[in-house]
Amino acid sequence: MKRLTLLVFLMSLGSLSAQNLVRNPSFENQGDCPIDTSQGFNSYVAPWDYYAGSPDYYHPCAFPGSDSATNNSLAFDGEGFAGIRVFGRNITGLVFYREYLHGELMRPLDSGKYYRATFYVRPRNNNQTREAYGINNIGMLFTDTVIDSINPDRVIYADPQVVATNPVTQVNYWTPICGIFKAQGGEKYITIGNFRNDFETTAVPLENAMNPEEAYIMVDFVEVVENDFPQLPKDTIICQEGRIDLRIKAPGINVLWSDGSTDPNFIITAPGTYSARISNGLCTYTDSILVELVNCEECVVYAPDAFTPNGDNRNDVFSILPVCGVDGYLEHYDLRIFDKWGRKVFETLSPEVGWDGTNAEHSGVYTYTLEYRFSSERETKTRIKRGFVTVLR
Repeated sequence: MKRLTLLVFLMSLGSLSAQNLVRNPSFENQGDCPIDTSQGFNSYVAPWDYYAGSPDYYHPCAFPGSDSATNNSLAFDGEGFAGIRVFGRNITGLVFYREYLHGELMRPLDSGKYYRATFYVRPRNNNQTREAYGINNIGMLFTDTVIDSINPDRVIYADPQVVATNPVTQVNYWTPICGIFKAQGGEKYITIGNFRNDFETTAVPLENAMNPEEAYIMVDFVEVVENDFPQLPKDTIICQEGRIDLRIKAPGINVLWSDGSTDPNFIITAPGTYSARISNGLCTYTDSILVELVNCEECVVYAPDAFTPNGDNRNDVFSILPVCGVDGYLEHYDLRIFDKWGRKVFETLSPEVGWDGTNAEHSGVYTYTLEYRFSSERETKTRIKRGFVTVLR
């Protein structure tokens, strides 16, 4: 029986030269020093802009921060970073405290291509303003157009391609929010913030928090690159008794397969959906592959070289029966028989209908041509068989 063996090596390129597609990814000052903060956030960190509220900017040329404003945080990269409100609501409870950072990519994303997106955040723990929650739902949304309107409750309701599923509560260091996604094509703009209202957001009090009511995060170093993580191959097929060998091994990469194993080598011998949780310690994503069982047998035919159409019910009919293996599917069958002058004496489109010698004006040798199509390995294959058959009276 034919086997299908697919050996796949999945290696991370780990390229240090992968281009970050985000313009001004570290929120660096684009103007003079000192910074005139009265000009507005977007005037000194172009092309970054914002939706709703008034994001804060921290930089040695403007406001370097303080214990209460930034928990004495230094920038993750470069000198500047931003701060936005992401949780809480006003006294009416109908308007939520939300601010969104809006950035732009150097070029639109390509349809069907995978990208890794990462940005770093730190929650602010300020008991004076009761900004002492750590929350989930902090995400990065990719769109092909600029968002031009905000809901009355100041929440942009959307499903960001990259999002923190667990609350970010670490105030002593920057936490990466990272994900790998498949682009629809044309996405050129990014928006960072909380895309859910407070009722849909999980809030956890930060350490030593007193009566927390709101959440505020600092944001730095936004990165969007073509995926530099290993990926599983595209959905594929497996033959009866076939085997597929997967291998995920790259520097700093760990993998957790759907069966719980952590070995970089994974063998598939049966159809199904298999997944791998791939991580480098900072960024984690889950990829999957669907494996379908298909017929991989060649469809062969067996034809006798003679028959005796004399009515004795023994070898009275000439027929050719294709054998297409397990679950083989015969899509087309056309058998034609010709006499020695090239005249067609018989034709059938069914392997169940054979030639009983009708129109055979003489004993002797006749020629035949059989054209048939069948399905194998998820493809339609065509075969033509020619031969001779002797009619014996």
